[in-house]
Formats: sequence, C-alpha cells, structure tokens
Amino acid sequence: MVSKSQKIRLGVFIIVALVLLFIMVGIIVGTKLFDKKDFYFIEYKDQSVSGLNIGSAVQYHGIRVGRIEELSIDKEDVTTVIVEISVKEGTPIKTDVKAVMAAVGITGLKQIELIGGDPRNENLKPSSYIQPGESTLDVITDKAEDIANKIDEILRNIANILDERTQKNIQEVVDNTNSSLKNINLILDDNRESLNESIENIARISSELANLLTTINNVTQQLDLNQFNMTVSNINKSVDDLTEAFNNINYTVLESQDDIIETIRLLKESMQNINEFSRMISENPSLLLKSSSGDSYPGGP
Repeated sequence: MVSKSQKIRLGVFIIVALVLLFIMVGIIVGTKLFDKKDFYFIEYKDQSVSGLNIGSAVQYHGIRVGRIEELSIDKEDVTTVIVEISVKEGTPIKTDVKAVMAAVGITGLKQIELIGGDPRNENLKPSSYIQPGESTLDVITDKAEDIANKIDEILRNIANILDERTQKNIQEVVDNTNSSLKNINLILDDNRESLNESIENIARISSELANLLTTINNVTQQLDLNQFNMTVSNINKSVDDLTEAFNNINYTVLESQDDIIETIRLLKESMQNINEFSRMISENPSLLLKSSSGDSYPGGP
C-alpha cells in the first residue's frame, strides 16, 4: 500500500511541476506579447507567391529579422498579392530597399529577402509598402522565356522562307556539292601516286632545309667573334677611305674646272683648224707641194 508520506511527496511533485510549466508558458507567451514589432507590406503584381507561407522567414542581408504574418489578395486588383511582414522594432529599412522571393533549398519553400538600402536614404516608416524586387532566378526565367520566344519566331521565319521552291534549290545545291566531291575523289584516286611523290619530295626538301639550317647554326657558333668584329671594322675603314678618296677627286675636279674648260675650248678650236686644213687639202692637193717648196699655205705666216 502507498503510505501517506508517499502521497504527500507525489502531490508536492505534481504541484511543483505544474507551477514550473505555467511559469515557462507565461515566459514564452509574455515574450511574444511584449516583443514589439514593425509591420510592413509588399505588393507582388502578376507574380506567383507559391512557396511563401505564414511564418516564413524574412531576412535582411542574410540575418533573420522577422516573419511573414499574412498573405492576401488585393480586393481591388485580383492580380496583386499583398504580403504582410513583421520585423524587429527599430530595424533600419531604407526607402530604396527591395523585397525579393528567394528559394529555401530544394524543397520549393520560399522566404522574403530584403536587399539594397543606401545609408544616406531615410528609413521607411512602419506600415509602409516595400518595393517588390526580382530575384536572380526570376531574371533568368524571364530571359529564358524571351530566348524561347525569339527562337520560336526564328523557326517560324525559317519555315516561311523554306517553301517548296527554296527546298528544291537547296536540294540541287546539295546534289551538286555531292557530285563535285565525288569528282574530286576520282581525281585524287587517279593522281594518288603523283600526290604521294609530291608529298615525299616536300618532306625530303624540308628535311634537307632542316639539315642546312643546323649546319649554318653550327658554322655560326664556330666563328671567332673577335675576328668577325675585326673584319667588319676593316670593311668600315675601307669604306671610309674610299669615301674620302672620292671626296678628294670631286674637290680636285671642282678646283680645275676652269682649266679643263679652257683646254677643251682650245682642243675644239684645234680640231676646227685641222678640219679646215683637211678640207682645203682635199679641194686643192697642190697646196702640199707648195708647202714642201717653202711657200706658205693660205692663212700661214
């Protein structure tokens, strides 16, 4: 049988446990009741909020600052969904902050992420509307839809262009190309031996060129650099000497130019006299006899 003392101890334990339970519930409820929050609203127009649930997290720069309190459809515009969120009191939400829906893992659930915010801007007042934003996934999805639409349009244009006549022309071009390739193959088969010989000759010439370059490289390495430099210096000196000699000749010619001109003039006059004398002898050979007898020729002393 249970003694009286055991019953008293059991009763005391139950009372203490209940008191502790009520205290814990009171603390939790009191914390929730006295936890002050700021409420904001977000309007998503023509966007699905699938994956958002009441109680889903609200993060700001990766930190959880609140939760979703309510999801509702705008009574005046059924294409708009109003999301009510609560954040800790005093959370600095700037006027240029945007709210985007972000996926949580691969479960399909989503949360609200607040992005942006210039410190120079003013804080948004509670009960105001936060600007909706597009997540990276939304941007990629939109671009994918645009690309798909453009591809569909291109395919339609191609289908319109490729009518029966165009298809026939393309088929003719393909047939002509195949025929040309066959002819080329026949030509290659007929001249395969010549082509092989040409390729072998090219390979042999390439090998000989490689050997020649190797020989030139070896000879160049064996040259005495000092002797080569001395030879170049001697050549440069010879060129300088020749240049100086030509300069001297030019100077001498310039200095004797007047004498040379006078000599040429006298030679010219002498040639004219000789020509005149030859003409006179040719016309009257007896002048030679007169000259030999001591008589002077006309025009003489």
